[in-house]
Amino acid sequence: MKKLLFPVIALCFSVSFAQFEDDEWADFDYQHAGLSQVEFQNVKSSGMSKEKLLHLLEIGVRPGVYLQEPWKDLDVSEEEWLEQRASGMEDADIDRTYKNYSGNQGLAYLSFLVPSIYQWSVDDMVTAIAMDVSWVFAVGLTVFLLKSDKDGSNSGVQYGALCIGAVHVWSGVDALLATLWESNPTAKTFSWGIVPTGKKSFTAAAALRF
Repeated sequence: MKKLLFPVIALCFSVSFAQFEDDEWADFDYQHAGLSQVEFQNVKSSGMSKEKLLHLLEIGVRPGVYLQEPWKDLDVSEEEWLEQRASGMEDADIDRTYKNYSGNQGLAYLSFLVPSIYQWSVDDMVTAIAMDVSWVFAVGLTVFLLKSDKDGSNSGVQYGALCIGAVHVWSGVDALLATLWESNPTAKTFSWGIVPTGKKSFTAAAALRF
């Protein structure tokens, strides 16, 4: 009798667990939720809870998309992916945003110290070469002015130093704007306007929208 008792108890637990599992979806109308029968079966076979499914549908994520685990390809956590999708971002936007903040923006700030490093990293060869040529010219000009300074005033050297600084600023600002435009394409849009400042004078204004 004792030998039969354990299998009977185990069977009762199995039946109860299966009944509990079925009860979770007992009142769920998958068609009303906008799911196909195949999608619903995939959800159940994956072990996804009803609460999880309702959350995905609430933020506009199809269960089939979630089950593919796209956050792994984007190199972000599941929580970050769900948070960004809940805010209305698509996978391409998430990928672009995280890449900019994780890598490109760091290079953009570094470009203030090392001119053209960002431009070379994104294969913007024309701009990178122009910056390198300008930097070499500015350094050469500074050295020439320094050697030509006979009275020790260093007045000409200051202009050379300004040219070098201008190249550094050019590199950094160009890189920052590039990363900004990658993560926010609408930032490329300029609005021009002509505003009268007097009876016979006008001022042209440009606005950069973020």
